[in-house]
Amino acid sequence: MFKLRPILFYSILLLTASCSSNKLSGSWEFIDIYDGEIRQTDTLKTKTNNSRYGTGILTFYQNKTFSSMGNSGTYQMENNLLKMKYSDAEDTTTMKISNVSKDYLLLFSMTGSPKTWFYKKVKEK
Repeated sequence: MFKLRPILFYSILLLTASCSSNKLSGSWEFIDIYDGEIRQTDTLKTKTNNSRYGTGILTFYQNKTFSSMGNSGTYQMENNLLKMKYSDAEDTTTMKISNVSKDYLLLFSMTGSPKTWFYKKVKEK
């Protein structure tokens, strides 16, 4: 019984880590970009896609690849950081995951002028 506790602990830890990456999997509709870091979606929930930046879908696959507006690449999650490497780019784009839920995704770009990218989950039919 004593040896079962560490096994149970690590199993729960692994399950928790895999569940958080599963939240990111799927398609997300781009809604808008906001100055600074936004951590809560409460005030953004009623927003619709009328951004001056246009529209787009960002899709994360469980095999650690993604696609966005005709481009694709690979991604990694480390702590609350999302590292995206486009296939046709040399540099890796790093964004902080400010909030991810079953319905909303907030990504914070820390390079250049700090901005929060707001996405809504695309509902599967």
